[in-house]
Amino acid sequence: MSDPGSPQVRLTCRPAKNGNVLTFDYMIENQSPGEIYAMDAMPSVKRGDPAAKADPNAAVVILNAQGDAIVGKFIAPLPTDRRVAVPVVPLARRLAGGASLQGKIEVPLPLAETSPYFPDLLLRQYEAVEIKGVVFTIGYWPAGADNLFAAPVDYAPDLVTIMTRNTIQSARSARQRFPTSGLQLYKRNDAFPRPD
Repeated sequence: MSDPGSPQVRLTCRPAKNGNVLTFDYMIENQSPGEIYAMDAMPSVKRGDPAAKADPNAAVVILNAQGDAIVGKFIAPLPTDRRVAVPVVPLARRLAGGASLQGKIEVPLPLAETSPYFPDLLLRQYEAVEIKGVVFTIGYWPAGADNLFAAPVDYAPDLVTIMTRNTIQSARSARQRFPTSGLQLYKRNDAFPRPD
């Protein structure tokens, strides 16, 4: 499915369940003549290891107002319970006009809301809700968006970090929705931000 604001970017996804893991094999195609930068990994720092790494399997999972779980690689909504000095922005891969990118995300079950701004909670701090569908989402930036600058990443030489005048607002996304039946999501009961 294409982004209505940029109909020349196409996302196709084949979701599946493999044991206790939901898998999303996907391809994002840049069908426009210009470059885009597709979100492809999250910067990650593990406790006890100060070296940053790129995590290509990291996914954001958020319940939307329509009762769907949004799952994928995109900029998570900023927390509303605190100020964020530096937003967590996914690392991107450059896609020339006509190029495509294949990827895979594996999300362990039970499906639970996640964000780079919030650690996992204890089980009793979640509420199990049945979801209506999964909206698989990949974020991207058009190369000419808002004075875009792509800087190389030392710890992930094939990826770049993106900066624009407003990096969050200039990001776009491609989505594909899959209706579900009987799939539950563990919804957080803290100050977790969700899209309107």
